[in-house]
Amino acid sequence: MRWCLSIICSLFIVNILSGCMGQETNASQSHMAYQSQLDEVRSAVLNYRKDTGVLPILNSTQNTPIYEKYRIDFKRLVPQYMSEPPSNAYSKGGYFEYVLIHPETDPQVKVFDLTLVNKVQEIEQQIQDYRYNKGYSPLGGVITEKRYKIDFKDLGYKTPPKVISPYSGKPLSFIMDNHSHVYINYLPDIEQAYKKSKQHVREGEDLRKLLVEHSLYVPVKSVPYTVKNNRVIFLVK
Repeated sequence: MRWCLSIICSLFIVNILSGCMGQETNASQSHMAYQSQLDEVRSAVLNYRKDTGVLPILNSTQNTPIYEKYRIDFKRLVPQYMSEPPSNAYSKGGYFEYVLIHPETDPQVKVFDLTLVNKVQEIEQQIQDYRYNKGYSPLGGVITEKRYKIDFKDLGYKTPPKVISPYSGKPLSFIMDNHSHVYINYLPDIEQAYKKSKQHVREGEDLRKLLVEHSLYVPVKSVPYTVKNNRVIFLVK
């Protein structure tokens, strides 16, 4: 009897420990940014700028998208301005690239998830391969000028791929421009943010700022959106 009780107790303890380890694993693998980490990085950035007169950012080009343009160079900050990069930073093997917005006026630290970037690049490469073999892109329909749906069946997908929005936690689809570049369609998030916003937005003004202002994340691999007749539309230039 004691032998049976001993086995039962041992199994019970193993199950508890396994559950705890599973929770820790899930927590470490979750794609979650934290305000405290962004605040720490911003403090280091501002102190670096105070001492050097410049911002600790990596080189970019004029063609680099605005929300990917000012990536933070942690090699300039460690160890003098912070002991090490955040644990979820790409330079530490994490999912996030840390970037600055408003670098000239009021530098703010945000992040974007590299798994979203990787998915866009994966689809874009498939489209390039398709174009090479077929001579044209897998268009699934016209959304508006220079914005197209993608025919994922032609690319071999049973169902269209999605990514999870860092803003709403809901699935987002993909679109393609006239150069066959792929983007995440943040339209549902933009519409929701616009409805909640009390700001007056002019026609032609980029609405992506509404996502950035109240979030830790930037809309990576995105296109501009604006409003016309109180309706959110793609801003095509």
